Amino acid sequence: MNTRTRYLIASLALALLLAAGLGATYATANMDSMMTGSDNNTDSMMDGGTGSMMGGGTGSMMGGGADSMMGGQMMGAFDEDKPFDLQFIDQMTMHHEGAIMSSRMMIGDSERPELRELARNIQESQSRQIEQMQQWREQWYPDAEQTSGMPAGAMGEMMGDGMMEGMMGGSMQGMMGGDATDEMFLRMMIPHYQMAVDMSEKALEEADHPKLEELARTIKEEQSAEIKLMQGYLDEIEAADKS
Repeated sequence: MNTRTRYLIASLALALLLAAGLGATYATANMDSMMTGSDNNTDSMMDGGTGSMMGGGTGSMMGGGADSMMGGQMMGAFDEDKPFDLQFIDQMTMHHEGAIMSSRMMIGDSERPELRELARNIQESQSRQIEQMQQWREQWYPDAEQTSGMPAGAMGEMMGDGMMEGMMGGSMQGMMGGDATDEMFLRMMIPHYQMAVDMSEKALEEADHPKLEELARTIKEEQSAEIKLMQGYLDEIEAADKS
């Protein structure tokens, strides 16, 4: 597999992760911005950059990006005509699944032990929270249609267990280089986490169920702390790049 093909496949895998699970914040943005600083040679290899290869970015490649995959509702936006708690559960489930899948594919085998530990923490904590939210959904809204995104677990089924790794012949660490993949993950995960913090703050004001309010407080505390950790890791990588 030549270098060009490797980057094409890695970029497709990342695009699917972004559009499926990381929200319109990324899916409607040109992918070139996330590649800047990660690998200066990538754009030239891709004949104009990942964004042009994808016809203007992930959003256009995916036929509208995450916004369309969420039924036209932006993650973090809430419809006043639908139960807030139900919308929070559906959106946060999708948010968590994107983080779980991205951490597994991008930093699960990082050379940096602190990032491998971060990946494990993301997968363990957020998987438990998804399970809890889905139990509440069944109890509180047993007949409700999906308000945004896909039902819990559908993202993983859509992409297939290990399908992307199989397509790439390995992980994104191997495809794009460890430093580039680590940096890219941190750059996109920090604002992704901030979105969860913002949604949780809104839930602290508007949630109807005390249990959901308690979960929102936990999410806010956990992800705020991890934002600080990730920013520190990113600063270290950037400092090493400059030295």
